[in-house]
Amino acid sequence: MPITHKLLHFGPVIGGTSCDAELCKELLARGRKTTQTHNEHLAGHIEKENRYSNQDKQWFADNFHPYFTPYFKKLTDHTSEYYYGLNSFKKVWLSSLWINFMKKGEYNPPHNHNGAFSFVLYLQVPTELDKEDKNFKGRGTGPGCVTFMYGEDQPGIKTAHAVKPVNNELWIFPATLKHAVPPFKSDVERISVSGNWFVADNMPNSKELQYGTIDIK
Repeated sequence: MPITHKLLHFGPVIGGTSCDAELCKELLARGRKTTQTHNEHLAGHIEKENRYSNQDKQWFADNFHPYFTPYFKKLTDHTSEYYYGLNSFKKVWLSSLWINFMKKGEYNPPHNHNGAFSFVLYLQVPTELDKEDKNFKGRGTGPGCVTFMYGEDQPGIKTAHAVKPVNNELWIFPATLKHAVPPFKSDVERISVSGNWFVADNMPNSKELQYGTIDIK
C-alpha cells in the first residue's frame, strides 16, 4: 500500500476574485471625482491618493459585498483552522476606502495596514506594464506588481508571493500582512482602490458605523 501524507499549510490566507466590469467602471468614475487627499494616512510614495466619501463607502459596501462575504464566511466558519485567536464574526466595517493613481517612478515600500482585513482592487492596468514585466530581468518582483511577505527567509520555504495586477481583479488579505509595490518605468497611470475592514461585532454604535458596514451571511 502506498504511503500518503497530509500536507499542512499555514500562514496568511489571501483571497482573489474578479469583479463585475461595470461596477469597477462606476467605482473608477467616482474615484476620479474625489478631491480629499489620503496621503497622510498611507506609506506610499505616490503623489495622488484620494479617499472616497462616506456615501461612496456605503455604495461600495452595498455593491461589492458579494465579492467579500465568501472570503469572510470561509474564515468565520473555520477560524480555528485559519486564524488563531480570531473569534467567529458576523459584521465588518469598511473604515477607509481610497483610490491610488500610481505613475512612473512611484512605489509602495513594505508596509501593513490597520484593521482586520485589507484589499486591493485593480481598475486600470495599462498594457505597457505587462510588456515591462516580461522584459524585467531582476530577481525581485516585476514592475507594478504587489508582493506579499510573511516570515523570515529560509531555504526551501516560500516567504513571499507576487501578484501581477489584472483589470477588475480583487485581492483580500490580513491587514497586518506586509506587502510592497515596486516602481515601473513606463509613462502610464496604474489605478487601484484599497480599503481596510474592521470586525464590527463588538464596536459601539456610532455615526461612522452608519457607512460601510456589512453583515456576513
